[in-house]
Amino acid sequence: MKRKHLDYLIPFLLICLLFFGSWKLANHFYTKELLEQQEEFLTSNGELMIHRLDLNQLDSSNNKQAIESFSKEAHDRITLLDAKGKIIFDSTEPNLTGNRENRPEVKIVLNSNDVGSSVRYSTTLKTELLYTAQPIRSGDETVGILRVAKRTSAFQPKTRNFQRTIFIILFLFYAFIYLIICYLTYQRNRPIETVLPVLQRMLKEPEKSNYVMQDSPQWQELYLTVNQISEQLNETYAAYTSTEEQFSTLFHELTIGVFILDTEGRFIMINPAMEELLQIGGANEHYYWQVIEDNKFIQLIQQVLVDKNQVHHEISAKLPSSMNLDIRLRYIENEIKGDQIMGTVYDLTHVRRLEKIQRDFVGNVSHELKTPVTSLLGFTETLLDGAKDDPELTEEFLTIMQNDAKRLQRLIQDIIELSKDSDDLAEDRQTIELNHFLHQQIGLYEHLLKNKQITVVVDGAENCFYQTRLTFFQPIIKNLLENAIQYSPEESLIELSYRLTEELEITVTDHGIGMSQNDQKRIFERFYRVDKARARNSGGTGLGLAIVKEYSEILGGTIEVESHPKLGSTFILKLPNK
Repeated sequence: MKRKHLDYLIPFLLICLLFFGSWKLANHFYTKELLEQQEEFLTSNGELMIHRLDLNQLDSSNNKQAIESFSKEAHDRITLLDAKGKIIFDSTEPNLTGNRENRPEVKIVLNSNDVGSSVRYSTTLKTELLYTAQPIRSGDETVGILRVAKRTSAFQPKTRNFQRTIFIILFLFYAFIYLIICYLTYQRNRPIETVLPVLQRMLKEPEKSNYVMQDSPQWQELYLTVNQISEQLNETYAAYTSTEEQFSTLFHELTIGVFILDTEGRFIMINPAMEELLQIGGANEHYYWQVIEDNKFIQLIQQVLVDKNQVHHEISAKLPSSMNLDIRLRYIENEIKGDQIMGTVYDLTHVRRLEKIQRDFVGNVSHELKTPVTSLLGFTETLLDGAKDDPELTEEFLTIMQNDAKRLQRLIQDIIELSKDSDDLAEDRQTIELNHFLHQQIGLYEHLLKNKQITVVVDGAENCFYQTRLTFFQPIIKNLLENAIQYSPEESLIELSYRLTEELEITVTDHGIGMSQNDQKRIFERFYRVDKARARNSGGTGLGLAIVKEYSEILGGTIEVESHPKLGSTFILKLPNK
């Protein structure tokens, strides 16, 4: 019987000791924290007061008035001391004099030149005060001491309220604990030895199912709950593992650059697309400034590290090659793994290049259209102003206008041709006999060839049949022939040959002006001309070879050029035979 009472008495005594110890400890720490808050507040008031003082003459009347005014506003006692601790002025007793170098808060300032504080009974005000003292510095020199004091009775009501509140909370808390202890003591069948190993295995091996394999009517619900938790933990872990694998796959398959940095600047994760942009491998665990060479990129990362914000900026970077990058950086706060910076980088180089090409194209089209239109308007106005009365002049002007109109027609037709793609037209594959088709195309330029006395030689097997989309194939041959005729001198030779195997290869060779290596790089750009004056005079639009390149790609082939200045050019067309 005594043993049973001891089972309840000993926990009761321990709970009582813990209760009073916790109450005293909580009260002590709360009072200490409250005093520290008040010390910080008084120190802040002191700093504000120091900013109002004239440091060159501490005992000035302006300083006294400022102290009196601030003291009334803050309801604090303020004492101004010189650098040795002698009273200059006291807001509570203006006539107070003497030296306070022996006061604890003043001693701290005099000895360590730091903020000092103390709580003690004031014989002047007959009450307990909280004192803070701080040095008044002018440059590197301490010229005085400012002491700020506040009655502890001002914040004692907060302490009493806290004591009552914490007493009630701790009483209820420990009473609840004591009831639990009594209940656990009352229970004789304790399942902890059974459940604990299962829980430990669950934590150690979450991928496996761990169950309580005992049957106890009294603890059946507990065992069933533990088994359910084990199943849910196993399912959650499997889902987490699957999600992590999916994320890793997605992260590495993204075509845009993605990386994650820690706050020290090390790469935690970086996907292959980002490593390809940086042209470096194995960047993990390296610092970003060791990997990234572009200063603008580095500055953006540093800005996010400092501001802890997000940045979206497009830069022209060298990593190490020149490219346009759209960079998004975001600061991510993570209390568990630590703060991180996530960055996504999109390569806009190709997009910006296409935009430039588009702008150039629009500008060139505007210029090319403006020239014949201006000519037509000018000659029309001249005729309307009276030139039509002169038959010879009228005929001459109309001839020029006709030529400009034809040139404008050709330009518009070429622009329409360039706007086509493989989806614009239905499948129109036709079978042609190459030798006959090429001679037919040459015949369209018989008059021009005769005027320039140019001979065209066709080399290739007869009865050679090829299936293609004639809508795109015919403009390719037409423009290659026109280009060769245009840049060939008089009484020269153009060689056209073809060979059909697994692919169709057609070569067009002229012996004209040829072109440099720089021209060869740009010859397929829209409106680019090797000899601008000659091409314009001959009626060329500057779009022919651009049409050849785009239509060749639509048909799945390629176009190449081999040329040397003054030795002529050879264009090589390769198309699949399917």
